[in-house]
Amino acid sequence: MTVDYYALLTKAVAGKDTLGRDKIYKDAYDLITRSSHLTREAAASNVAALEAAIRRIEDEIAVEEGRDAAQINEVLSEGTNWKPWAVGAGALAAAIALSALVYGYVVTKGPVVVATGVTAPPPKAARAREDVVMADLKAGEDGGSTGEGLPFSLQRQVVFYRTTVVPGSIVIDRENRFLYLIDSNNSARRYGIGIAQECLKGGSFFRVTNKLEWPDWRSSAQNARDADALAASAGRPGSPLGARALLLDKPGLLIHGTNSPKTIGHLVASGCIRLVNDDVEDLYRRVSLETRVVFVS
Repeated sequence: MTVDYYALLTKAVAGKDTLGRDKIYKDAYDLITRSSHLTREAAASNVAALEAAIRRIEDEIAVEEGRDAAQINEVLSEGTNWKPWAVGAGALAAAIALSALVYGYVVTKGPVVVATGVTAPPPKAARAREDVVMADLKAGEDGGSTGEGLPFSLQRQVVFYRTTVVPGSIVIDRENRFLYLIDSNNSARRYGIGIAQECLKGGSFFRVTNKLEWPDWRSSAQNARDADALAASAGRPGSPLGARALLLDKPGLLIHGTNSPKTIGHLVASGCIRLVNDDVEDLYRRVSLETRVVFVS
């Protein structure tokens, strides 16, 4: 099955400004990644085709406006203040129409297979009902280091992500349970996360102040939240804080691994922002001290 995303998107974004186009692109991407009718391979193929269509359209628009893609990226990276609430009713209507078109193509025009263990993230209403604290494994028990058993949307992957946040920064989406490491070409490396109740609210702008390999776990909940109580230690695969930790400039705020991969995507009982160990090790290698961390809700 082949979907002509270029033709669909070209009609949908005609006459729209940058923010209007971004809203339509995101709706199309979300529709693909949250579809329970697609296998992991089919979803990845559709995402790649969608991103190729987006790049082609944006390049054509840049030429028409007399600016090349590099100039657009420069404007975005300097933090142009696009205001989400400025999107008009026309852009919203176009996004809804595009969603219906893409859904019709993906679901009705070709065979689809439901992959075992791959499910779409629940809608917000369902999440509100199901958002209970997931129990952790006991300290010393090792539930694994990978996210292979998680829904495809929560597995580490590169996604289309346009933002005014400076490349190299981390964006944490509390509500949707994603961490993004921002790239410079309208893309980001996305990781699924689990989040503790106390980290759902609070400030929005922080920075990485320390990096630890195999941080020491204290049984006391108070000590576990105290940055001063975390110390580098020998490898402990069953540690609730996992293989790596990034400490932020607020006591108790940290990004870390876990010995309970199945808790990713849920509220959790301990720590703060958790990733599976393979993901937190990947993130650890890619960020440095003073990296900006932005929380969004």
